[in-house]
Amino acid sequence: MLRKLFLEDLHYKALALIIGFLFWFAVNFGTKSVISIEKELEIRNTEQKYTYKLSRKKVRMKIAFIERLVSTDMIDKVKPFVDVRGLPAGKHTLKVQVSNPYKLLISLEKLAPEEVEVYVVETPQRGE
Repeated sequence: MLRKLFLEDLHYKALALIIGFLFWFAVNFGTKSVISIEKELEIRNTEQKYTYKLSRKKVRMKIAFIERLVSTDMIDKVKPFVDVRGLPAGKHTLKVQVSNPYKLLISLEKLAPEEVEVYVVETPQRGE
């Protein structure tokens, strides 16, 4: 009799247990905080023969995170950047991207500006 009670409709019981655990997790750890931070914009994949200049050096990010699980060191690892790989000399408008190693714990709510202008100038050769 007990065997039938525990083993009958086992998949429904497992699903109910998982849903209960998720509700418990959301109540205990689900308090999200939203903060605005301003960070330096990083230039990635540069080439030695060019000099790069940005129209803005900083961007403002609004991020949401779970207070109990996220430390300030983790927030510091979220970095905005522009990828200049393969750009020729001239003026370019690039999308600001965000490197976030903790996608499940920290989410990007807003980014301003979303695009920046990058000026690419050929670096003069030494000895010329």
